[in-house]
Amino acid sequence: MSDEIIVGILKLYNDQPETMRNFWLILLLCTAFYCRAQIDVATDLYTVDELVRDVLINSNCAETSNYSSFTGIEQGVNGIGYFNANSSGFQYQEGIVLSTGHAVDSEGPNTMEYNTSPTQWTGDVDLSGVTGKPILFNASFIQFDFVPRTNSISFNFLFASEEYGDNYQCIFSDVFAFILTGPDGVSTNLAVIPDTDELVSVTSIRPGIPDLCEPANEEYFFDINGSNSPISQQGQTVSLTARSLVVPLATYTIKLVIADNRDSELDSAVYLEAGSFSIDVSLGKDRTFAEGNPICNGETISLNAFADGAQDYIWYRDDVELITERNKPAIEVSDTGKYSVQVVFSATCVSNGEITLEYVVPPVIAEQPSDLTACDINGDGLEIFDFSQNTGMILGNQDPAIYQVYYFNTLEDAENFDNQINVSDEYQGTRPNEVIYARVSSQQSCYEVANFEIHIQELDFTDDLEEQYALCLDVFGNPITPFPILNTGLSENDYDFQWYRGAVSEENSIVGAIEPSFSASQAGEYNVVVHILSIGCKVPLSTMVNISSPPESVTINLVSELFASNTIVEIRVPGAGDYLYSLDSGLSQNSNRFSGIGPGKHTAAVFDTNGCYNITEEFVIIDYPRFFTPNADGSNDTWSIIGLDEIESPEITIYDRQGKLLYQLSDIGWDGMFDGRPLPSSDYWFRISYALNGGRKEFKGHFSLKR
Repeated sequence: MSDEIIVGILKLYNDQPETMRNFWLILLLCTAFYCRAQIDVATDLYTVDELVRDVLINSNCAETSNYSSFTGIEQGVNGIGYFNANSSGFQYQEGIVLSTGHAVDSEGPNTMEYNTSPTQWTGDVDLSGVTGKPILFNASFIQFDFVPRTNSISFNFLFASEEYGDNYQCIFSDVFAFILTGPDGVSTNLAVIPDTDELVSVTSIRPGIPDLCEPANEEYFFDINGSNSPISQQGQTVSLTARSLVVPLATYTIKLVIADNRDSELDSAVYLEAGSFSIDVSLGKDRTFAEGNPICNGETISLNAFADGAQDYIWYRDDVELITERNKPAIEVSDTGKYSVQVVFSATCVSNGEITLEYVVPPVIAEQPSDLTACDINGDGLEIFDFSQNTGMILGNQDPAIYQVYYFNTLEDAENFDNQINVSDEYQGTRPNEVIYARVSSQQSCYEVANFEIHIQELDFTDDLEEQYALCLDVFGNPITPFPILNTGLSENDYDFQWYRGAVSEENSIVGAIEPSFSASQAGEYNVVVHILSIGCKVPLSTMVNISSPPESVTINLVSELFASNTIVEIRVPGAGDYLYSLDSGLSQNSNRFSGIGPGKHTAAVFDTNGCYNITEEFVIIDYPRFFTPNADGSNDTWSIIGLDEIESPEITIYDRQGKLLYQLSDIGWDGMFDGRPLPSSDYWFRISYALNGGRKEFKGHFSLKR
């Protein structure tokens, strides 16, 4: 801190009233020396064997020897050190730190990113072998032999790394291991996530990053460290425990090792708690409800703490000494409680063991489960079964918080609590007949087993229910009777029925709709559950009732030109329905276009595919006769434009071959006369002019007069 800042705070202190001076004094001290401390790390305070004997183990119960170590000494880096919490609030008061960088760089605060990266500082072959990570740099390790007096070891540790808090934690992590090698030469890594074989690492224990990676084992992650952290790494795990069973009096080697993975960037460290390396007595796993293995009432459990060379055994139940069990290496117990033992080898060497036992009343099969039948509706031989009804029957009034029902495919699996059927409410049967075994127990505790059969019933089942029906509406949108009849075509003597509007559920059931058919006055989805009385199966059938609305209008549109040799029209029908079309009572068709239509009046018919509507519209095709015969026989005696009334402002003139005007057509047509005399048989020409789209259009043609 600069002298100017300190002088400024002192001036403020002197200017304050007496009651405020203590506040400013504390502020000055906190600013000058930090209000929160960080850990202290020393690399020259202890030798490696002293770090093992006096810091990590600090017990006369472990005989240690053959100490060795490796770090980046040749590159001017010491990654092995002793740390003290220094009243910083760090999880461990003191211990050993192993780092892929300078051990002293582990001291907080977390104000910079440490990145010790001499590539000449190598990795570790043993660490590569046990973790499967071949490309390692900057390894630090401590190794020693020990001889346990009892059957279990454990020690506490936490992992910290600069790779936390960035996207590195999604894909990238340095590695470490506690490699325990027994007298048989077999090595095991003890630095794993509890109850798994998964390595403890940045990627396996992390908080997750939105849109990049999900959290992983987050219950074992402590925090992303702030700038006032006791240590310098960006993030860290909670305190974890490495543990293993061992053979008493055998010689073991343990190697505590850490290294950078894939590159030498971004330092990581593992912290080992002082005095936590314990030579314990394992009395076995807890037998509790939480562990899923309580003991059945009346069962006796043997607790064995025998160890060669032990001078005394002191037993406790719920922290109260069991006087009658004093100096017994093994005892028999049959009551719930926390049992513990002190195995005394000398006044300065005492090993401890502990186990919690909980007892449960043996379960019973309250009611034998029922056989289940499912109908193979689609013929694929696969059906889904729900075992829930049998769960309730088996469990009865037994507390479901204590007892559960589990399902298995074999009796052996049920008895061994192995290969449990995971989804008992959606079990897929694949065989016509199958036996299911139900076990009621408190997980791996005492149990009872019952069995039932599941059957897949093939169906010889046909119905008349159509995929869809039409509900006809009038122009106002009201349904028109008769309503569509949804008919299964099944006999009520052989089947029961329940109709639903919408999905099959109690709230959608139609009251009183229990007949083979149903008259639907509303559109939508309809379901009927058909109960086959002879075999007990229930088969759901489904259909849709669709609205059929009348067309809004019918318009005849002339596609071709007037007087074309091939007249084409389209029948246009705006509306939401599906329609068919016909012309002059001819066959119906899907297309709304007709061609080759002769001149004169015609009738177009439109009707929807559901048979709800049949609408007709008359129209006229305008054309001219190609000949006429003015012989007074009452047929074709005059020549005129067919549909002339449909033409706006027509003007028609008739000429002979020489272009002589013979007649200006009126609405009564031309009778083949000129100046009171009949004209001979011949071809004659005409010209018609008419209004169209605000202008005038003209057409010329010819026809024959035949006498």
